[in-house]
Amino acid sequence: MKAPMNRIKASIRKTPLFGPLKWLAALLGRSSYPLPFSHSLPAEPFLDRAIARIGKNPDPARREEEFYSYFSEIWAEGYEKGLTQQYTAYLPYIPKRSDLPFLDIGCGAGEFIQFLSANGIRTQGIDSNSKEVARAKGYGLEVNQADALVYLQDHLACFSGISMLEVIEHLPPESLASLLSSIFKSLAPGGVVLLETINIKHPLAFHSFYSDPTHTRPVPSDLLAFLLQWQGFAGVQVIYTTPLAFTQQQANDPSRAYFSYAVLGSKPTVSI
Repeated sequence: MKAPMNRIKASIRKTPLFGPLKWLAALLGRSSYPLPFSHSLPAEPFLDRAIARIGKNPDPARREEEFYSYFSEIWAEGYEKGLTQQYTAYLPYIPKRSDLPFLDIGCGAGEFIQFLSANGIRTQGIDSNSKEVARAKGYGLEVNQADALVYLQDHLACFSGISMLEVIEHLPPESLASLLSSIFKSLAPGGVVLLETINIKHPLAFHSFYSDPTHTRPVPSDLLAFLLQWQGFAGVQVIYTTPLAFTQQQANDPSRAYFSYAVLGSKPTVSI
């Protein structure tokens, strides 16, 4: 009797519903994996990592001002490789023009523009955080401290492209439309916009989103794509990066299998 029962169990495990039902059972407190009532783990050495990357301890007199510079460097070793892979995925979409610069808004310490510069693209960056701007300038990058809307209004039709990587989730939702309108006006004809954020369809999205106290609201890809189309951008497409799938079903759906997404659009060369 034991052998047939084992065969039945094996057959059940192969059915498409086994994974979702197992997850549902765990959700309802009927997990097939026995666990102790409590479990403790030491916290990750977040601050030590940040200090190692920045190269100095926080200034006690400027702890509030320096918080985000250190917070942005807490991630585990190897995350730089992931960033490089993301940037490499975007590279084919970035115009390479000697007459016009590419602008990165919210550039932080300048990781993306440093990558683009190394690949022969003329770049500029802006950020509202003076500490991040100082770090970027320390790497020899052309970066200014500025408010995005004011800067864009002062620079019309003069960029080959504009990016905002992991920035829009920090902004008030009601400001997105006016920001995209300003970006459209600041792009030269044929220029591209690239907006990256967390993919909220991914199972781990909300943990990541709420890990950052400066995030305001997640932005779904459908909303962002429509906003670009509404502002007049053409050829709008969604680029998914950072694959992380837990089931075959999830892997078969790119909109749920990737942790990040970017929406890309271009300013038409001829007004319609």
